[in-house]
Amino acid sequence: MLKMIRADLYKVFHRPFFYFLLAGMSALALLVNFSISRLSAGNTVYNSWMVVLAYFLSWPVLLMPVLVDLVGAEEFKEHTLKNSVSFGLNRTKLYCSQVTVSVILGILVGAVALGAYCGSSLLLLKQDPSFTGAFAADFFRRVGVSCIGYAAAIPIAAFLAMMLQKNSLFVFAFYAVIYLPQLLLNLFHLSGLSKYFLLMPQFNLIAAGTPGQMTASAAVFAATAVFFVMIGAVFFRKKDIC
Repeated sequence: MLKMIRADLYKVFHRPFFYFLLAGMSALALLVNFSISRLSAGNTVYNSWMVVLAYFLSWPVLLMPVLVDLVGAEEFKEHTLKNSVSFGLNRTKLYCSQVTVSVILGILVGAVALGAYCGSSLLLLKQDPSFTGAFAADFFRRVGVSCIGYAAAIPIAAFLAMMLQKNSLFVFAFYAVIYLPQLLLNLFHLSGLSKYFLLMPQFNLIAAGTPGQMTASAAVFAATAVFFVMIGAVFFRKKDIC
């Protein structure tokens, strides 16, 4: 399995798109902080980091299909995966290795984007008494728990990419899976149930919740990841790859 992971990473690292993605995320982080600095001279690093918790915490989930597409969706589309299967590779290990590579790429992209955001905020904005070591520790704790949610979204995207084998279709299906259940619960006045098992509502709880709520959200993320990895591996083992 390690050889498969290394092979997929080698393939991705030799594609220009991955580096364009890193550059784009860094530029976006810089642009946000530049805009915050121009909106008001009174804006501080504390305000910038609070913007992340208030507005941007769930946004990285939307990028997870891109990472999955970088690793495996193209193989499903072009039907080249059959070569690996016919070579005798274990299907479960093959599927899990692709999910693992997507998670590794997510860690790299997230580290670069977060580093660019925090670094540019420190360069472009002034600090105030609200920006303390305790606040920074709490900020990174909440972002860290959110990263578990981003990782949990990858098996969902990988499962849909494997089942649908069409880039545009699996992306729309992914957005439907993560947003539609919450809309339906709201429609039937059952929105209170969403915090117990849905992915996206957890980010609101993480942004302003207690440590206990963050632990519960991490458990929801972990259960979601395990569930979709398992059903994805089962379906991939039985799927006819042509």
